[in-house]
Amino acid sequence: MNEFLLVLAGGAVSLVTSATVTWLQGRYARKAETRAASHTATRQLTRLLIAQRDAAEEAPSTAALAEAELLAATITARRPREAVQEVIRLLRECTMPELEQLSGVPAQQARQLLCDYGLAVLGAHLRGDRLPQPPETVRNIRRVEEEALKIRAGGVSEASAESAESGADEPPAETAAKITSRKVRTKPRTTRRAAEADPLD
Repeated sequence: MNEFLLVLAGGAVSLVTSATVTWLQGRYARKAETRAASHTATRQLTRLLIAQRDAAEEAPSTAALAEAELLAATITARRPREAVQEVIRLLRECTMPELEQLSGVPAQQARQLLCDYGLAVLGAHLRGDRLPQPPETVRNIRRVEEEALKIRAGGVSEASAESAESGADEPPAETAAKITSRKVRTKPRTTRRAAEADPLD
């Protein structure tokens, strides 16, 4: 009986050990895959930012920025991921006239500065170095970003309000035609006869 219990105990220990080793191996494999995917995304983001920086057109490519957003989400490190996502967001907004006026930086120059800063962040992430601080121009663009968005939203709402007021001052032609063509209803004949009849007769 004791020998049988010892065999069962040995089998249980062997089973637990095997399951633990398998789980640890799977965990390390998943971490390695995630790390490899993050490095691949970082290299692809580097190519995209270089292409956007050297592009001739004024506005960044919408398709390239959408792809960059997906790639940035796969970066495992939090600080590099957030820094790159901020760069991509500012690249979308750097062509707004409100942002250009408040920051004093033309859209073309802002795009090049943002791409350079994003490339510096990605390079430091690949090397395992400390992330660089954003340049003063990038900090200025980031500082006036919210105000520029508020101005743009206010301008849209004011334009819609003016159009609504101008539409309210001038009634539609169909409504005016209905008002002019409406006739005053006369009393029913039975009511008119009852009113004309004298109750004393």
